Amino acid sequence: MKKSLTLKAAREKSGKTQKQVADEVKLNIRVYQKYEYGAGANTIQAAIRIAKSLGTTVEHLWGNTPVNSF
Repeated sequence: MKKSLTLKAAREKSGKTQKQVADEVKLNIRVYQKYEYGAGANTIQAAIRIAKSLGTTVEHLWGNTPVNSF
């Protein structure tokens, strides 16, 4: 699955909007949208916060490692 689609799917599964995730992880909505539309997170801290917010891992969202519990 394309990485940006994985992030979008994880967000949609969580029932959160882009704005809710962005606010939760203290990112500007435009920055979060760039991540969701295919740009990688520009800091590991942002990637970790997003993954935690969505109940998954950085590897699942931006890597190639499948997560069985997702």
